[in-house]
Amino acid sequence: MVTVPTAPTVPTAQPSPAPQTRRRRSPLFRGVPLAISGLSALSPALAAWLFAYFFTRPRRQKLPGHERDWLLQATAQPMRLTSGEEVPLYEWRSAPCLSGVRDEAPLATILLVHGFGGRAGQMGGFAAPLVAAGYRVVAVDAPAHGAAAGARSSLPEMLQVTREVAARFGCLAGVVAHSNGAAATVAALTQGMRAEKVALLAPMSDLERYMQRLASQLGVSKRVAQRAQQRIEARYGLPFSALKASDLARQLTQPALILQDSADRTVPLAEVEELAQSWPGARLQLSTGLGHTRLLRDRAVIASVVAHFGAPSQH
Repeated sequence: MVTVPTAPTVPTAQPSPAPQTRRRRSPLFRGVPLAISGLSALSPALAAWLFAYFFTRPRRQKLPGHERDWLLQATAQPMRLTSGEEVPLYEWRSAPCLSGVRDEAPLATILLVHGFGGRAGQMGGFAAPLVAAGYRVVAVDAPAHGAAAGARSSLPEMLQVTREVAARFGCLAGVVAHSNGAAATVAALTQGMRAEKVALLAPMSDLERYMQRLASQLGVSKRVAQRAQQRIEARYGLPFSALKASDLARQLTQPALILQDSADRTVPLAEVEELAQSWPGARLQLSTGLGHTRLLRDRAVIASVVAHFGAPSQH
């Protein structure tokens, strides 16, 4: 079932975000679209390699002050993945650790999953409200994101990291995931990850369509985009078609809240509607004027997510 209430835009959550400034791209990055476009006709193989290279290299951003404040409210420790990489694991909970002793009693846990090019700090606005509602909240910086080491990442890798972090905590009370992290979450749920409820924000439902849109924006030919996709699929041994969220969602039964903004230029509303219609029991909620990332710190969005999870269930 899909319902579509229109939520009015309200002031953003505190602490207030740093003033918005136009992102500055390095001279190298500014030259990439032109280089790929020029090579598309002259050397499709080289253009495909270059496109695939930058498609799997997330750009790190300076951590804004409000995100730093959110992360300072968490405890952090390294978590080693099966790949051998270490990522920072952040945990927010209401009861502080006394005398260095951690209470390992089972807690209702909600996992926050950031998107491609994002970081755990972006999701920090959900931590305090969810902790106040009675949950433990955890998040990681995926490899090549935030404070984690590495330079390469893609949806298959995000999927593996999400599964490993979730397995550490057993059955989750819920997952809050953004963009590419939402796609990773949907795939993980079909591969055995256990979660009672899910909230997806600006979910990237179809990686193949996104790559095609990006190629079009860069002036890259369809042939080159397809060859770049094949390179990435071969590297991870997983076709993009196997990760299409709107197809995978038909298998899921968890209550899902899907939040999308009408001003999102990254993920088309039609794709999000398709995902919501495919997921039995999903509810789609729209906002206006928040774009792809500002909904992560919007009061109304955060309140909707907290209300969706409700009080922790007793097991």
